Amino acid sequence: MSRKEEMTSLERVATTLQFKEPDRVPAAPLVCGASCRVAGISLGEWSEGDNVEMMVRGHLESLELIGHDGVVMLVDLSVEAADFGCEMVFPHYDTAHPNYDNPFIKNPKEDYKKIARINPRKTKRMKSVIDTISGLSKVIGKTHAIVGFVYGSIGVMSMLRGPEAFFTDLVEYPEEVEAALRVMDEVLNEYAVAQIEAGAHSICYDHLYASQSVLSKNLWEKFEGPSIKKVCTTVRNAGALVSLHNCGNGIYFDMSEKWANPHAISHAYVADDVDSWEEHKAKWGGKIATIGWIPPGPVAMLGTPDEVEEECKAEIDIFAKGGGFILATGCEYPVNAPLLNARRIVEAAKKYGVYK
Repeated sequence: MSRKEEMTSLERVATTLQFKEPDRVPAAPLVCGASCRVAGISLGEWSEGDNVEMMVRGHLESLELIGHDGVVMLVDLSVEAADFGCEMVFPHYDTAHPNYDNPFIKNPKEDYKKIARINPRKTKRMKSVIDTISGLSKVIGKTHAIVGFVYGSIGVMSMLRGPEAFFTDLVEYPEEVEAALRVMDEVLNEYAVAQIEAGAHSICYDHLYASQSVLSKNLWEKFEGPSIKKVCTTVRNAGALVSLHNCGNGIYFDMSEKWANPHAISHAYVADDVDSWEEHKAKWGGKIATIGWIPPGPVAMLGTPDEVEEECKAEIDIFAKGGGFILATGCEYPVNAPLLNARRIVEAAKKYGVYK
């Protein structure tokens, strides 16, 4: 039996991120919050930070059910904001979110000063992520990829302020915002380190606003460039791989390369400087690995078995050659989508993604 045929999930992912061809294309349908259904608790209970044991069990049993190659520790995009003091809403069957009727930052001239340095290891929700990684690492740390997660600095700040008001503040109160971001950078930096120490092989930094869907390139670079560079440099120095997530349209791959120098980007759309997936592969496929890009709604949630298989085959045909590709949904696997479709993604990787 050849070495390729003996690869563990972790070896498979590590090989493809080096732009080499493993035994087959790795598959990671980003089954994050959907694991609550396997654990037998509501999404709200999953997210609150009180059920680490159930979260560990949910991820492990999801791996057993679906067979994917790694776990991504995305809970939702308000984990960090909650620990900074944001008032939260935890619906039973929908994603946790801030109470936007009562934002943490109300007066932009004064309230950005409320952003204080906190220790992620002594918080509630960030600590629950750290502890879940630790629990998973004890069981699958040598066999499967464990990817920690950090929501980017301006993303967290927009949760504390409310997105529309925050975007206005970038123009009207830039000094107040930048001062608060420097404090937040230190916390996110420490949060990334804590996840690595707990057993994460990579940290995924979500730089959602680095796309044509949200901010201009210059505005994103001014406010988040230094933040992402700081965190990603720390991640590399701590011995982990740097990955990014961005499900926006027209992602700034050039800015991502400049400021973060990532090993991989999880994305749903092509970079802003190309017009097709074939062009994306040609321009970026040998520099930054792609994690994606199965449409979560039309395919993962609503797709028939044949439609799931056809989409996976088409993506593998374009991206598999030369490694640097992990078959995944372009964003988090929908919580209410059929888990059988996640398993079909893995089965398609085994069927069409075998390297000769």
